Amino acid sequence: MRPARWLPWLFLLGAGGAQAAPLACGDFLSRLGKKPPYLVYEGCQQNRERQDQPFEARYAVDGKHARQAEAYLRRAYGLPRLQRYCCMWDSTRHSWRDRRTGYAYAMFMATGETLVRTRADWPRIERFVIQVDGYAHDP
Repeated sequence: MRPARWLPWLFLLGAGGAQAAPLACGDFLSRLGKKPPYLVYEGCQQNRERQDQPFEARYAVDGKHARQAEAYLRRAYGLPRLQRYCCMWDSTRHSWRDRRTGYAYAMFMATGETLVRTRADWPRIERFVIQVDGYAHDP
């Protein structure tokens, strides 16, 4: 058999190998880029109770690094600026698609209830949380 006849099959094999690995729980921010050390990965689990059963990766950041974390997440992923609502600081949920893998992600950053009313006082907040949801299928 001539090599030219194998060419279409080689293209098909090559195309199959170029697909992204299946999405699995883990430290999404490390996988997606250079994660700063002040963003502490706390774990991941699949939430089978939510629509599309996303993988939920959780992170924590000390209040003293919250401004840096917000700036990094805004620059790297487009996270909206945190606002004070009622009794906590919170970003609106932001979603994007990784161009390399095609997987969709959604992210938010928030505090628990706090009396802190100004951004300048964020270092007084013990902990901010960040959640990154990874979707193996379109949400």
